[in-house]
Amino acid sequence: MQSLRFQVANLGLWPRMALAISLGFLVLFAAMSLLGEQALRDSADHILEERLVVAQIAANQMDELLLRAVHELEEIPHSADFDPINPDLSEEAQVLARANREFALFTSGIIFLDTTGRVILSHPPNLYSSGAEMPGLPHAALVGREVTISEPFRDPVNNRPLTAVTVPIHDDDRFIGLISGLVDLEEQAVTALLQQTIVVGKTTHATLVDSQGRVLASTLDLPFLTPGEHPTFYRRVMAQGLPIVDTVPLEGDRDASGETPVELHVQALVPLSEAPWGLAVGGAEDEILSGVWRLRLSLGLLGGAALAAVWVATLFGARRLIRPIHRLTESAQQIAGGKLRTPLDISEMGEIGVMAAALEHMRRQLQSNIEELACWNKTLETRVAEQTGELRRQQVLTQKLLRRTIAAQEEERARISRELHDEIGQTFTALGLSLERLTDTMTNEDAEARKRLERSRALTEQSVLNLRRLITALRPGVLDKLGLAPALKWVSDQTLRPLGVTVTIENNLQERLPREIETILFRIAQEAMNNVARHSQASRLTVRIWREDDLVMMTLTDDGQGFDPAAVSPEPGHDRGLGLVGMQERTSLAGGQVTVNSAPRQGASVCVVIPVARVAVREYVL
Repeated sequence: MQSLRFQVANLGLWPRMALAISLGFLVLFAAMSLLGEQALRDSADHILEERLVVAQIAANQMDELLLRAVHELEEIPHSADFDPINPDLSEEAQVLARANREFALFTSGIIFLDTTGRVILSHPPNLYSSGAEMPGLPHAALVGREVTISEPFRDPVNNRPLTAVTVPIHDDDRFIGLISGLVDLEEQAVTALLQQTIVVGKTTHATLVDSQGRVLASTLDLPFLTPGEHPTFYRRVMAQGLPIVDTVPLEGDRDASGETPVELHVQALVPLSEAPWGLAVGGAEDEILSGVWRLRLSLGLLGGAALAAVWVATLFGARRLIRPIHRLTESAQQIAGGKLRTPLDISEMGEIGVMAAALEHMRRQLQSNIEELACWNKTLETRVAEQTGELRRQQVLTQKLLRRTIAAQEEERARISRELHDEIGQTFTALGLSLERLTDTMTNEDAEARKRLERSRALTEQSVLNLRRLITALRPGVLDKLGLAPALKWVSDQTLRPLGVTVTIENNLQERLPREIETILFRIAQEAMNNVARHSQASRLTVRIWREDDLVMMTLTDDGQGFDPAAVSPEPGHDRGLGLVGMQERTSLAGGQVTVNSAPRQGASVCVVIPVARVAVREYVL
């Protein structure tokens, strides 16, 4: 996800805008498709509901037809000429004949039955013989003595599909018999009711089915009491007893290969309230919902084409809008890259033109500022070069003067050391010898004078020792004669060992170093040892001297109380830190570097690095 966001963020303005527009139109197309599909579904549901309403109306009409049949049969016993008690049944026969003529539903016949269900009279007279049992007579008609409608059956005489509507006859609440009318399910009254439900559509059909889903009557050429085209659906709805509309597959019919074709029908089935039957109205789904499907296709094509056209137009307009922004972006990149001499095109109007004019003004101002700044830079570079050259000359001169000063200091120390040794040292030696001879020539009687001469001689010897130490401190002869390591050992013996400090000197020098380097390292080590003796309170000092290629390095590490190097930086009017400054100045003369590392209660370390190749070997006159 993060990688996708990074890739999108790295796209240019036009790809991002095109992507945003395309996504927006995709969302719009999806929303319109969802809304259109919902509207089409609502329309399809409305069509299904209309189909169910048509079936409901037809079922109501069928119920009314059956109710009218019951009512007509109930009117027969109330006729003045109908008297079932009278043994002479000629009048009753005429009543049945008249009812057969007047009641259109009972053209197949009307039968008068006794209380056991046997035929007494029938019309037409030859329909059933007297005493015969009535076929299809419901058991409820005899036992329950209530209005019943029989299960459909075929007339054994003329093979017509019939159903018997039977009503009881009472005389002062005494059950005296039954009147049953035979309704032909292929009569005009029934078929006309079914035909009026299929006025729309070529595949629309209506079917009257019983409780088992068998066909009683149909606008299709379906055999009587056969399962029909949707028996599973019929049985399910009749078992539930509720009106239902659904899309169901065609059953029963098979093609030449023996397979049932996959064809869907929209079927609405409404159970009758007056009989255990149901009335179904349906048709092929592709015909009933063809208008919805055509509308869906039209909406898809027209909506897709319209959205595609608007999308292309929007992208084209956005492209034209982005083009001057691209030019401004390229111009801004050129300005950012330092190409300020190409003027900007400000032919666009509106906000883009204002932005282009502002960018052009900025370009001119920036070019002017850069030219002015370049002029100042040239002047400044010239002055800086002059000042730098002067500083370098001053630095070289200062280094030469410092080098000469230090060299002169060393030469002066050597000269003073020689003069003290050659002149004053010899004078003190001669004075000591003279005092010794004078002491030897004196007699024992003059004890006081002898003691004074002894004290003078001892004072002279002490002065000679002090003079020798002074001469050695000024320029130790061991440095010139034996080298750096022995000179450092002599300094440590004179400075630190009397204080109980253990000094370890390590070196890997195979040959003498140049005298200037030896002198610099000796003076730095001498200053460091003096600091250890005065300030560190250390018990151990380690001195390491080694050479690697053209570098010579020396470290002095003690285990004393340490210090903060920043706190001993030199300040005007104070001599604090001057020893460290002297170390740095001596090292810089040889092109080297000195580093002091320390911290309170962590000891101190002085590291000196000097390149041997950069040191011009100089001979000191000692």
